[in-house]
Amino acid sequence: MAYRPWLEQAGFRVTVSALFQDDELRARYANGRSSARSIMRVYQRRLRALMELGQIQLVWVEKELFPFLPGVLERWLTWAGVPYVVDYDDATFHRYDAHRSVLVRRLLGRRLVPLMRGAHLVTAGNAYLADYAQRAGAPDVSLVPTVLDVDQYALAAEPDAALLRVGWIGSPSTASYLRLVREPLQRLARERPVQLVVIGAEAIPSMDVPVEHHPWSASTESALLGSVHLGIMPLTDGPWEQGKCGYKLLQYLACGKPVITSPVGVNVEIATPAVGLLASNPDQWLAALRRLGADVLLRRRLGRAGRRRVEAQYSLQLQGPIVAARLAEAAGITPAPWSSPPAEMHL
Repeated sequence: MAYRPWLEQAGFRVTVSALFQDDELRARYANGRSSARSIMRVYQRRLRALMELGQIQLVWVEKELFPFLPGVLERWLTWAGVPYVVDYDDATFHRYDAHRSVLVRRLLGRRLVPLMRGAHLVTAGNAYLADYAQRAGAPDVSLVPTVLDVDQYALAAEPDAALLRVGWIGSPSTASYLRLVREPLQRLARERPVQLVVIGAEAIPSMDVPVEHHPWSASTESALLGSVHLGIMPLTDGPWEQGKCGYKLLQYLACGKPVITSPVGVNVEIATPAVGLLASNPDQWLAALRRLGADVLLRRRLGRAGRRRVEAQYSLQLQGPIVAARLAEAAGITPAPWSSPPAEMHL
């Protein structure tokens, strides 16, 4: 969705067909799952959208068409003769090939392979995802790092240093990773005042330190991130985590905040010593929190360097024209200025 203005500038007329509506997502997060009725409604809506493609010249698919249904249905666009691009910023394929159920692994383990093979282009957020797409037989794979609109994130003055405010932003599905920093934060809290600022998830593991909760909103996230001293992204080291693209880190850095993260996957590439610290175990997390918490000049230096890194490598302003040009190529059209009506794109 962030690329939509760039696509329209390139000459595409864009329509959007979300799998879940906002109210369905809220219910899913609140209940931990979707009802059978909601799932049927979701699939019916997706089926109608695919049957009404008409003169659409390109479809950009986020990850998959029909989650947890047989992989043969992922051939739909190939059967319809509609060019399409698939985007991955998570290792969605591990929902199936690493599922706890042997039956799911056997029946659905390779369900995304037909979708990748039939795509004109697969855009992947990191090398791990790109490698999977290449091994699956995708004819063209382009590495497109996760980016953000830097104009939406403002540099803010640091809050009072007496209380160390440690920020974490995410969703209910990723809040469980906070258990990895529970012990380090508890130990740090015995040495100095500390507060964990959580944005986007109400239910988190018991932390035994003061926690400040905020719902996520696009209109408030920049200001909330500006109210912390540093941002954290703890992760376990598993196949799913290898597919993550470091979006939290980029958000912190865009606001000029230094980061501490687990050395997993692409996080190592983002959180270099110039912008943050890596921590693999509780002792390293405590040492990193102590170091950044005690040194305001270090926080400022790393945070400013992080903002420059985002602007130079991970900004929507940088990648927008590149992605729009690649999608135009996949659609077999020439980007604007146009001598003919705009191309139709379906997201």
